[in-house]
Amino acid sequence: MMDPQVLRERRHDPPTRMGPGYWIVIKFFRLLLLAGWHLKAEGLDRLPPRGPFILTPNHASEIDPIVLSAAMPFRVTYLAGQELDQYPLLFALIRLFNPIFVRRGVGDIGALKACLERLARGEVLVVFPEGGVVQPGLGTLSEGAAFLAIRAQVPVVPVGLLGLTKMWPVSARFPRPSRVTVRIGEAIPPPPRDGPRTAELIAQIRMTLDRLLQR
Repeated sequence: MMDPQVLRERRHDPPTRMGPGYWIVIKFFRLLLLAGWHLKAEGLDRLPPRGPFILTPNHASEIDPIVLSAAMPFRVTYLAGQELDQYPLLFALIRLFNPIFVRRGVGDIGALKACLERLARGEVLVVFPEGGVVQPGLGTLSEGAAFLAIRAQVPVVPVGLLGLTKMWPVSARFPRPSRVTVRIGEAIPPPPRDGPRTAELIAQIRMTLDRLLQR
């Protein structure tokens, strides 16, 4: 695992410190996932000792953000669709995570600036490169995470989420028995701004995710 002293410091860093609402929600889901689905986190020692950086998990189910947050030892920042404000209870829960709200289907320059500002403050940003839930396997990766990493010059850490397709298939109304694993890969340094652009970094992210998703 990550060095205990580094972990204690990270938990008290303003960019990754958990507020009381976030802590209560994540503590509840962590206990639930440990008891019901044997949640296991592998490779926490591969996380960079300091932010900022970008986590790029595969998107295996609608509850991926809860599972990933339950496995992380500090707060992470998500992107969320602004259209979720039409569901008041869900929107209230999402706001506990202090996400960056994005208007889907349009070029949201404001959201892009917000991502770069959060990274500049040292936050750990989560970007699902597939853009939506893909079951089974790994879908096409978009350029967003790679673009942000190059623009902000921060590393990318691919994360494999395993067991979630079995736990919550797209067609299911309720979760099913499964074993859930969050498997963290090696950090990928960003290419220089004047070097190879996003395609090379996307290829590296995909290659790492393919390896992490192998049982």
